[in-house]
Amino acid sequence: MGIFDVLVAIVLGIVEGITEWLPISSTGHMILVNQFLTFSNDDFTQMFLVVVQLGAIMAGGGFFWI
Repeated sequence: MGIFDVLVAIVLGIVEGITEWLPISSTGHMILVNQFLTFSNDDFTQMFLVVVQLGAIMAGGGFFWI
């Protein structure tokens, strides 16, 4: 993982954090940012798009488990 991957993770993390609470898809926003800024469409970016959602998934699972 190089410095470029770290910068991509930071940018996509910021987009995720800003758009997660909106009633529209934060994943869609991350995909659009990825396309507009022409980030590489490699395995790291695809994996990051899935892993960044884990916090919301775990919070929802914990909320409905109780």
